[in-house]
Amino acid sequence: MFTFLLILHIFTCLILIFIILLQQPEKGGLSLIFGGGESIFGGGGISPFMVKLTSAVATLLLITSVGLVLTSQPKIQKTPQRTTTTQQQGR
Repeated sequence: MFTFLLILHIFTCLILIFIILLQQPEKGGLSLIFGGGESIFGGGGISPFMVKLTSAVATLLLITSVGLVLTSQPKIQKTPQRTTTTQQQGR
């Protein structure tokens, strides 16, 4: 389970980085390489879609982060502890 979450987390990180780089800061950015995308997504451009996609992937990143923390915690086993005092040791 831990390995699956780790792989999913890494892919989510890479996808989120790519999505953020595709967003257009003041009509520029990496999205110009792929043709801008404004004619595909109508007059509003790709911005509303990218904001929703970024939010969804960031939520998935948060969920995988919490899942990794929960699965990496060591299992606490309740075992009786041996207590030794100085009187039992003969000192």
